[in-house]
Amino acid sequence: MWKKIAALMLTLILVASLCSVASAETTPLSGKLTIWAWGADAEAEQRKAIIETFIAAHPELEVEYSIIPTADSVWDQKASAALSSGSAPDVIQMSPDYFGMNTKYYMDLNPLVERDGVKLDEVLLPGMIDGYYDADGKLEGFPLHSNCFYMAINKDMFDNAGVAYPEAGWTMNDLLDWGTKFVGGEGANQTFAIAKHWVMNNIMLYAGGGVPYSPDLQTCYMNSADITKSLELYQKLITGGLMPNDTESKAIPSAVLFESGLCAMYPCGGFEAESFLNDCAENGINVAFVPMPSGVSDGKEINVQYATGWAITQTAKNVDAAWEFLKESAYANEDMCKATATCGIPASKAVAENYYAKIEYPGFGTTFNDYMVAHLGAAHLNPFGGTLASTGDIWATMVQAVTMDGQTPEDTMTKYAQQCMDEFASYGFNTSIKAN
Repeated sequence: MWKKIAALMLTLILVASLCSVASAETTPLSGKLTIWAWGADAEAEQRKAIIETFIAAHPELEVEYSIIPTADSVWDQKASAALSSGSAPDVIQMSPDYFGMNTKYYMDLNPLVERDGVKLDEVLLPGMIDGYYDADGKLEGFPLHSNCFYMAINKDMFDNAGVAYPEAGWTMNDLLDWGTKFVGGEGANQTFAIAKHWVMNNIMLYAGGGVPYSPDLQTCYMNSADITKSLELYQKLITGGLMPNDTESKAIPSAVLFESGLCAMYPCGGFEAESFLNDCAENGINVAFVPMPSGVSDGKEINVQYATGWAITQTAKNVDAAWEFLKESAYANEDMCKATATCGIPASKAVAENYYAKIEYPGFGTTFNDYMVAHLGAAHLNPFGGTLASTGDIWATMVQAVTMDGQTPEDTMTKYAQQCMDEFASYGFNTSIKAN
């Protein structure tokens, strides 16, 4: 008798549990959903396409959205005012490289992930979700897309110089050797080995083989020997004429330098790939793609990731609809994910690997797209965004000191490294200052 009762109770518990899960996954959506995104030009069109696709899939919802430009700090000012006043939308654009800047205004998404049984490692491309976790484990946002870099080379310049195309594992130290063969000319006809793309400050940060701080943001390493080595390499590239200095870069933008046949290498971001390749084709530049450089001490490839995602605000009035929007943007709506692919690597593992990685550009094939999909997981998140921007400003000053002002890396480290350490400590990440 008791066995029958126990069996019946177990059955009822199981049924109730299944009903609860089903209810959580199939709760009908209703009401109004407000969304704020940033963007201009192609990026704004991407955001509009994503949201309009979601609206078409959910006629039961009233969706109100705004796409706000980032120029002249319009986005920053409007978003900050709305968040601080409690008048923010349900869903707001964000980036993991804010490093917790607005986390107090964002919901923790972990309970929603657990409630719906979302297996993040199965639906999201590796490297997409990690940066959205705060140091305390809070999941403050959800990914939309990301971009990293590949190295474009001018095949004709390499062939004419008799230099082999760089292979995986090449370093800036190697470039100082064979890169000298690309240096020549003067004035408007001066040639260089590698363009000074704006990402180079971040690439060179890791060139010595070190990192600026620990992954958990607990320890700053800006006084390390590896950072000194990075400055040494940077200085040699500039003083040796292998890379334009700031003044020369302002005279001819880095992309134009490469597209004009005056530069052998260009670190190209996924966000600029289409226009860059079109311009190269128009100018008859024979382009090939090679891996990004590796650090001289650790041998790890250096790549930098710039990511865009969404957060649900603490004041959200329609959390269920907001969460559905985040899921569909990231992985659950194929059409939304394909629209995302126009501006970057979509968060969806399936769409990134089976669609984005196979997009072909006439005359160039798919080399750079599948490369970025495969290498995103090892890329460093933009190291000095958001909260950490003030430390990044000090790093930029250090770079200026060795590349333009003629200071030695050692003197520069003596003058500025402790400033970096102190600034990093001021963020309150429970930082322990550590010499390395």
